[in-house]
Amino acid sequence: MPAPERLAAILRDRSGQLNDTPYPVLLLALAQSEKSAVLEIRRNQLEKRIIFDAGSPVDCWSNIATETLLRFLVAQNKITEADSQTALNLSTAQGIPLGEVLTERKLISPTELYRMLQQNLGRKLLEPFSWTSGTYDISYDVPPINSALRVRTPQLLVTGIMKVEAQETCDEALAGAEKKHLSLAAQPFFALDEIRLTKDQQTIVDAARKAETLDDVRNKSGIDADDLNRIVYALMLLGIVSLTDEPFIEVPTFFEDIDIPAAQPAAAPPQPAVAAAFAPAGANAEEVMAAYLSFRRKDPFELLGVEETDGPLVFNRKFVEQSDRFHPSRFDEKAADGLRDKAQEVFLAYARAYAELAHPDRRAALIKRREKLREEAAAAAQRTTAALIDPEALYATGRNMMAAGRLREALSSFEMAMECEAQNGTYAAEVAWVRYQLDVTPPLAALKLLKNALRIDPNAAVAYLYTACIQAVLGQKMEASAYLDRAGKLLKGDPRVAEAKKKYRL
Repeated sequence: MPAPERLAAILRDRSGQLNDTPYPVLLLALAQSEKSAVLEIRRNQLEKRIIFDAGSPVDCWSNIATETLLRFLVAQNKITEADSQTALNLSTAQGIPLGEVLTERKLISPTELYRMLQQNLGRKLLEPFSWTSGTYDISYDVPPINSALRVRTPQLLVTGIMKVEAQETCDEALAGAEKKHLSLAAQPFFALDEIRLTKDQQTIVDAARKAETLDDVRNKSGIDADDLNRIVYALMLLGIVSLTDEPFIEVPTFFEDIDIPAAQPAAAPPQPAVAAAFAPAGANAEEVMAAYLSFRRKDPFELLGVEETDGPLVFNRKFVEQSDRFHPSRFDEKAADGLRDKAQEVFLAYARAYAELAHPDRRAALIKRREKLREEAAAAAQRTTAALIDPEALYATGRNMMAAGRLREALSSFEMAMECEAQNGTYAAEVAWVRYQLDVTPPLAALKLLKNALRIDPNAAVAYLYTACIQAVLGQKMEASAYLDRAGKLLKGDPRVAEAKKKYRL
């Protein structure tokens, strides 16, 4: 596991190879130092640019077509393909962010959009856990952060290792450690309360509290051997669990009782005087969420909804109107989705916007910046965008190549699709099957890869089909029949199931 000195060196050197410094270690280095940075990673034709704010990922761009917001929403059945195209055309023509187009046309609510944005960001951040090679660069020249999203790195690391990380990496990390004792670290990188532990993960933590050996845990926990390696590796990477030659029990610092004073709510800035007294209605939940999603990208003029030619009286009136609607006191502390906290952030943003517009010199400087940004936007509109890589198209090409008997070309397409979507069990199963057919991967190794595909997606139908075929070849007829029955239920009417039954006499 990387020592603090190693993590500091990564941040100092700022570039390197992913096979020397894997993606999870990069996440760890940026998170434990609470750095704001831009991490760019590249593997073959794939690129991702991840923005970190105080160690937490808040935004991610990639050149993978299925990771775009619209493709993700269509795949999740949140909008139709036709609505997707309409929204894209309007966004491009009017220069309005896609999310705002979708909510203004009532194709999706602001609350649902927020949840989908968070899920899509998490999905994009998980894919690189499968990248075993490539390059990376870290830059501390961070652009203005407009994202309302935030991903907790400790949870991301655990999820990525459990779902996407190569099994070989986890197995190698624990090679020869069977007789060693698990223990809880006295000074972990992160506290346990930053992670939502599953039942199996909690079992490992409890075993570490008792300084049990890894061998004992394997024998009595009932946890799948591969999953156990993943759990221990993830907790070791986070510095929560370590392996020692002798039993070592010590109460970690994050279990100590610490008297932490309750956080005090932010003081409301003084409101400007307004001649006309009025009391606008408070914002509802969807209005709060819509404002929360958009306020970071808006400048003070856009936020208050005023023109560059307006004067102080208009600024005063707009500020009082909007700040009263979003005042945190209007919202229940226990409201869903942290609504009160989100309202407070919007409320404070209005206060900052008013302060900037109320100051003549700062307002004049802002107008000049807006003029420059308009010129830059016009120039950017003339540039062509980089082509996106579409894993669905790659998969379709692979299927066509496989049907034509061109297995090596099929493998290349399937592998590229899997690199784009490491969380797609079907792509992983196709790679394992073609590698087995080409004698690149032995039967037992192929079965392990197919098991991993089913761990990624328990409904990956072809993984059951291919597992049944390999088991039949190995003479495991009973297991093969069970897997083929499962494939038949998921692949109703698919001739490949009947062909396998006939060929292997199942």
